[in-house]
Order: sequence, then structure tokens, then C-alpha cells
Amino acid sequence: MKTKLTDLFRTLKLLTLEFGAMTSIHGVGYITSSQRTLFEKLLWVLVFGLSLTGCSWLIRDAYRRWDQNPVIISFDEKTKPIWSFPYPAVTICPETKFQMAIMNYTEEFLKFERDPSGYVPDEKRRESFFSALHICNQHQLSKTISQLRRYNHTVERNCLETLRWMSLSISSMFETFTIQNSQVYYWEYFKEILTEDGICYTFNFAWDLFRPGVHPEVQVSDRMMWSPEKGYLEDTFSVVEPLRAPGTGMSNGLTVDLVLDVRNFDYLCKGPIQGFKVQIHTPTEYPLMSKGSSESRWTKKNCYFEHERPLRYFRIYSQDNCELECLSNFTLARCGCVRFSMPRIVSETKICNASSLPCVVDAERTLSTALNSTIKRTAFTFQTRCSCLPGCTVLRYDVMLTQGPLLWRPHRRAAGRNGSYRDVHKVRFSLYFKDSQYISITRNEMYGLTDFVANCGGLLGLFMGVSLLSLVELLYFCTLRPYVVCHYRDEMGQIETSRRNRKRMALNRRKVIMVETLDAVIRRRRMVEMGRLIGFRRRLRKIKVHDLE
Repeated sequence: MKTKLTDLFRTLKLLTLEFGAMTSIHGVGYITSSQRTLFEKLLWVLVFGLSLTGCSWLIRDAYRRWDQNPVIISFDEKTKPIWSFPYPAVTICPETKFQMAIMNYTEEFLKFERDPSGYVPDEKRRESFFSALHICNQHQLSKTISQLRRYNHTVERNCLETLRWMSLSISSMFETFTIQNSQVYYWEYFKEILTEDGICYTFNFAWDLFRPGVHPEVQVSDRMMWSPEKGYLEDTFSVVEPLRAPGTGMSNGLTVDLVLDVRNFDYLCKGPIQGFKVQIHTPTEYPLMSKGSSESRWTKKNCYFEHERPLRYFRIYSQDNCELECLSNFTLARCGCVRFSMPRIVSETKICNASSLPCVVDAERTLSTALNSTIKRTAFTFQTRCSCLPGCTVLRYDVMLTQGPLLWRPHRRAAGRNGSYRDVHKVRFSLYFKDSQYISITRNEMYGLTDFVANCGGLLGLFMGVSLLSLVELLYFCTLRPYVVCHYRDEMGQIETSRRNRKRMALNRRKVIMVETLDAVIRRRRMVEMGRLIGFRRRLRKIKVHDLE
């Protein structure tokens, strides 16, 4: 174990010395050099630490500027003609919701409020009343929450079809429609759309906005003919939807004459204001007639492009579409159903009935106030996950409103159209572009990722002489080089062991040879001595024989 720790420290020391000798980072070579005194090394450690601290502080400041001030909004250098934009989508909702001959909401609600247990209407009236609760003032539900929950899914069977049956027909609201000085059939341009205010009618809405299988189910094309980010797909001025204006003024605008029958007025359902609610919005945004302010979590550039934030129900991203989808998903998760006007997958999601309306209203209120509440953490987490930022390319229509009295009765009499119009209220709505050229506002990166990286690189180079290759060096000496050194050391150890074994074997052979050679010398010497002794004896014998003679 001690040998392994010794080898480890020895390897680390070797790598440190090698890195200090080869790196381009200023000051490291003086710290690791063996030719410097301890005082010099401590001095360079202090200088290196101060440089690293100053560089880190300035990089932190650069990151803060990149994170908090990434975008600047400026005017575009060139103007754009109005024919490059579509007409705005116009969604019209009557404040008078029902035909009085079919549904007297005030009468039915007062009966239900006075004696909920004794309210036993026939099936058609019950279906109509509970369907009407979906679009009338929601504050009235607080008076009937306990009674509604007691009904428990036995209130209405088909809310949507019942609302269509009770609502005012398009022919009873629209009188005439003129576009570009040509009177056309209004039903060819205004289509039914579902909102939280009930059955409404919209003009110039991009119906191919929805994905397949999403309610409302419409036939969609493979490509969007227009989007705020890409504009129109074709450069030719052809008749494509959404429609666009060829010029300015009333002659290139649209005019709608709307009428309401006073006998259908109901002041309890939507309050004392009777008439029409009109919303001007982008063709690729689903109309939200009661949209309020909302907060959201911001990202680096404070917006999304169309490809960065795909939606489940819509093919084009916008903040309104995202918020509506988020509300639909939250309502489904909390109540197990959604409001009839919310986008949904037809095959997977059911519509809430009147007994679930308290849950739906509570879900809408909870989600809209989630960021201002510390208790509703579930809604806060849900809305944060939705992350509905504005679109990076947004088309907004600034409306200049002018109004005046519509003297339509004297006009009718002057035109020779006699008749009684006491029970009819009439409204004329005109929309047109004022200017032929518009200046767009662009959102540009004031401090982008490239600027941040360049700033960090400049600071690192100024304070420490660090470049991209210096970071690669550091990574190399922290990963690949230790492996190579350890692997090479193991191989060298094996080679050294093999070399030592060979030397030992060679030495043993030499010893054997030397022993064998020594024995041969001894034997040779012995043989020589024996030969000498034999020869001496022979001479001695000869001498003795000679003496005897």
C-alpha cells in the first residue's frame, strides 16, 4: 500500500512538473520550477491567485450583463408596405347570448337560486339552463356552487350543441358586410368560433392554425400560408388566406352592419351592457375575449421563435396560444375535463358540465394568480413549466378608435324604407389601414453568446495568458497524460523486470561456466601433479636399480 501511494505521489509530481514546464499559462512555470527558491515560488503563487480572482470577478460581471440585458429593441431601417401584412382577424361576440323565445336565463336562474331542491324543470329547460351557466357571469356561480356539485354529472348532456341551438344566429346579427367597396355575403367570410364568451364569429382567422385531431376540427393544409415569422409563402399578390389589404382608406377596408333585437336582451347573464364585443387580433392567435395580464419566466433573449417552442394544439407559437394551451392542460389535470371553448384532443378530452364549473373557474383563477401566491405551488410549477414568453416575431395592430352616433333611422326614412324599428339596435363597424408604410420594431441581441465568449477569452488572455489551447492542455494533463504515464510506467516495469531476469540468468550461466572451468583446472593440475609424481617415482626406481648393479 505504501509503495502504491509513493508511486502515485511520484506520478503527480512528475505530471505537475511537466505541465509547468510546457503550459502557456503565465506564472505556472515559475511555481513548479526546481530552480526557484521558496520565496520566489510563494510570490508567484500570490500573483497568480490575485490574477485568477480579478479575472473571475470580471467574468462574473460579464455573465450578469449577458443574462440580464441580452436584447435591445430598435426600429428597423426600412419601412414595410401594408400588403405584406394580412388584415387583422376580427372576432365579434354579442353580449346578448340567447334567444329569449328559447331561453329566459333570468327567470330560470332566479327559480334555481330561490329553491334549488324544488327546481325540477323538464329535460329541455334543464339542459338549456345548465348549458347557459358556462358563458354567463362567473361570479354568479358562487351563489350556486353547493347546489351544482350536488347534481354530480346529471346536469347537461351536450353543452356545445345546446349553446348553438340557443344562441343568436348569424343572420339575426349581421345585416350587411362590405369589403374593398364590394358588398359580399357575410357568411362566406365570418365563421363560427368558440370562446369563453360563447358562440362568436370571426373574420380572417387562420383556420389551418390547429394541428390535426384538435378541436375545432377543420381541414388544414400541409403548409401555413402566412406566419408572423416567415410572412406569406408566395410573393405574388394572389387571393390567399388570411386576406391582405391592397391599400389604405375606407375603400380598401371593411364595414359590418350589426343589429340586435331588444326583445332578446337579458341583463342578468352578462350585466347591464348590451351590444357587441369586438377583438382585433393577429390571424394566427386564438381569440381570448377576457384575457388579462400574465407574468412568465424569462429566458436569455426573452422570446421564442416558432421552431423553439412547439405547441401541442397549435402549429404556430404565440404567447396567447401558449397561455390558452397551458390553461387547457392545467384545467384537464385538475378537473379531468376542459371548458367547451378550450382547444383539446377530441378523442381524449371531455367537456366539463355545469357540476364541474366551480373547479374550472377555480383552476383559471389559481393559474392566473399563481405567481403572486406562495401557497399555490402546484399552479406556480405548472405555469413555470409552460414558460409562455412573447414571440420573437410578433405582429400587433395599434387601433385608433373613433366613434359617433349612427343615425340609421333617418337614413332609412330618407331612402324610402318605411317600417317599425323600435325594437332594433344597430351598430356599424369599419376597419381600415391608415398608412401605407409601417416601420417594424426589431429585437436584436445586445450582448449575445459570441460577445460573452469573446469577452471571457479576452479577460483570461489579459490576466493569465489563457487561450483555447491552454484549456485543451489542462484537459490533456488531467485526463490523457496520467493514463499514458501510468500505462507506460507499467510497461517499463515489465520490461525492467524482464531485463533483470535475463541478467540474472546470464549471471547464473557465467557462474556455472566458471565453476566448470575451475574444476577442469583443478583436475588438470592434479593430473599434472600425478604425472610428475609418477615420473619421479619411475626415475627413482631407475636410480635404485642402477645402484644395485
